[in-house]
Amino acid sequence: MKYKVKSQLYADAEAQQKGAKQILDDCTWSSCAAAVSWASGYTVDYTAAQGVAAFEKATGRKDKQGISDAGGSLKEAAQTIAVLGGKARYAKSWEDAVAAAKGGAALVVWVQQPIGYPAGVPISKWHDGWKRYWTKTDPKKITDGYGHMTSAGYDDVDGWQWACPTRDEKVAAEKYGVPVTEAQLRQIANSKVKAKKVAVDYKCLLIVTHPGKVAAPVIKSDASLTKSDAHLTEGKKNEKEGVKEAPVVAPVSAPAPAPTIVVQAPHSHAKEVPMAKSTKTAAVIADAEAALQRVDWDDKGKEAISALVEAAKAANGKKGFRAKAAASLGWIVANTGIDEMVIEALRTGLGTGLAIALASGSQITRLDADQADMIFAGAIAACLQVIVRALNPDDPKFGIGKAKAEIANGNGPHK
Repeated sequence: MKYKVKSQLYADAEAQQKGAKQILDDCTWSSCAAAVSWASGYTVDYTAAQGVAAFEKATGRKDKQGISDAGGSLKEAAQTIAVLGGKARYAKSWEDAVAAAKGGAALVVWVQQPIGYPAGVPISKWHDGWKRYWTKTDPKKITDGYGHMTSAGYDDVDGWQWACPTRDEKVAAEKYGVPVTEAQLRQIANSKVKAKKVAVDYKCLLIVTHPGKVAAPVIKSDASLTKSDAHLTEGKKNEKEGVKEAPVVAPVSAPAPAPTIVVQAPHSHAKEVPMAKSTKTAAVIADAEAALQRVDWDDKGKEAISALVEAAKAANGKKGFRAKAAASLGWIVANTGIDEMVIEALRTGLGTGLAIALASGSQITRLDADQADMIFAGAIAACLQVIVRALNPDDPKFGIGKAKAEIANGNGPHK
């Protein structure tokens, strides 16, 4: 069973605004909706907006639009889950959480995203945009991360799945949680430990069950709990460990991520019928050619002329050919994203070519003409896909067109 994302991008009106007007502060309630839905086996299937409504009913707080005011604690998450018909308790240990998840429970996971996250685990298109923006403007934001609430579940077929509510449930690539290993999920949960918010990772976890399923037995706490904690409620224990209100995720425009090649095992044991290599290559190239044909080349020509004029203006006042050339090229790099496009196209093309070579079993040092043609064609097609995206003015991945202008005008994330 796939773990459905309940995207905070659609939780309320403020989340659907653009640029600096976008407020994303409903990660906790979106994750509560996702966790209860999973724990019920989708006999109930809540939306992020219903999660927000449950939060308001449970806490008496109101999510005011246009203000980042709806961050939540684990205690409030448990209250909200109860309104949604589920039951939440704090994990006694990491082993307790694992056993519960394998018994059908969901986990609400409080994180400091993306501190210490495992390499290669995708988060969301939204987060990719956040990271790109702050890498260029204030790298310390990347080091500090942001307080966030996520959720996860385990399925005997699909394994561990982790869902960040900044994923876009309306996009096929992001509508379900990300497949992870148990070790990777624990590394994600450990982000609050690395951020020195709590002492142990399981203090960041809620175990969520639903009456439609039998809850897994509680596994005894590990030795890190002292006897002096015995008289406290689970909520008080977490407060003692420093589990306070989770800071909200701040506003951001959501740029698209770089093209990624994902190798996914089929979900059926039935033998797949392989497609002819030539057919695969031709189909990929045909798609790239069709995408190029959809580009408004007249408009792109005007943009190119305008960029050259502005680059020439940047060289005004400079003395000598080298200084003028450096100023012009510097303007192009800073304002057009061409350098990012070229680097990404080369990286993607090389990666695709190597992936095709490995997948086909080809020996790099002993390629015949057909194998070389297939690998080269696949690499070229991948490069073309990057170029097509770079030519889209609404796609801020490479900072071309109005998307770059919005960031330049201060409409980027965390304004």
